[in-house]
Amino acid sequence: MPCQHVTVPGAGAAIVCSPTRRCACGKRATLQCDWKVPTRRSGTCDRYICSSCTTSPAPDKDLCKEHGAAWAEWQARR
Repeated sequence: MPCQHVTVPGAGAAIVCSPTRRCACGKRATLQCDWKVPTRRSGTCDRYICSSCTTSPAPDKDLCKEHGAAWAEWQARR
């Protein structure tokens, strides 16, 4: 179970553990989509993806299947 240290407003810090994240294909997700989504608080898609399903347009950048296709379309138009 992956665990994270989080800050709880008014209560201090806590450790939160959750079950292993899975990619849409069912494999263990070790990455998150880095596609920019301005309406999200984090600023990125953050969909969990495995190393087999990622599209990597640049070092340390990973895209989910949907955003990998959008990136490929954008590249084709350039």
